[in-house]
Amino acid sequence: MHPNPRLVAFDVDGTLLTSSHTILPSTKEAIAQLVQKGYRILLATARPPRSVAGIAAKLGLEKATFVALNGATIVDSQKIIWEMPLERNSIRPLILEARRRGLHANTMAGWDWFIESTSHWCEKEAAIVGFQPKMVSDLLEPSLPLAHKILAMGDAPTIADFRQWAIDLGLPLHVSLSKPNYCEIVHERVSKASALKAVAKMLQIPLADVIAFGDGENDKELVEMAGTGVAMGNSMPEVLAVADFVTRSNDDHGIYHALIELELIPC
Repeated sequence: MHPNPRLVAFDVDGTLLTSSHTILPSTKEAIAQLVQKGYRILLATARPPRSVAGIAAKLGLEKATFVALNGATIVDSQKIIWEMPLERNSIRPLILEARRRGLHANTMAGWDWFIESTSHWCEKEAAIVGFQPKMVSDLLEPSLPLAHKILAMGDAPTIADFRQWAIDLGLPLHVSLSKPNYCEIVHERVSKASALKAVAKMLQIPLADVIAFGDGENDKELVEMAGTGVAMGNSMPEVLAVADFVTRSNDDHGIYHALIELELIPC
């Protein structure tokens, strides 16, 4: 492992946050210590920018740089500085198929979240991200902004089938699961890993000097690309397989203990 990483990237749900979507005091204190020691912090998540900004504020990182929508947007000091939306001809078949399978379809465009019907899935997601979606009559309405991400929510078996169907389409898509019930779809040139690479280049920090924490399928490349990849104890098997280090779970002070083990903060 590199002795002096200078950029520390954290996935949010399942990593930075507990299973009840809260920040452990140990995590907040550990990140504050990193900042005090001069490390750059990067949040990298599938969440929309509006939600990430709220989490950054709770960590005292109001002017932070962060990656949102699985890498489709990079935000710095509350402004989107880079973006890659989906192509409109890719969006249409995804929304139509999600409807056909009875999944709850959502589009995320910049700071906004759009739905065309309510469900317990979107109510649960609104409670998690901390704001309400905008109701529209048709997610395929041409007047809506191009989506940066499509999120399909539903029972795990149907989501797994939909994920494979989307991959088999052969369209320029990057398809992953953030959790078994959530299929996240962005442009093929987009991922948390590619966004991390862009931010590291912007900050002139070599990838060898990056530590990345994650747990979900959409974190695999992030953890794999970093100089030191850390998998949470609650991680999916594919993340555990590529990690340099496995820490405790997100509910058991995993970030705090990993940073001590990596000698980035004192015990």
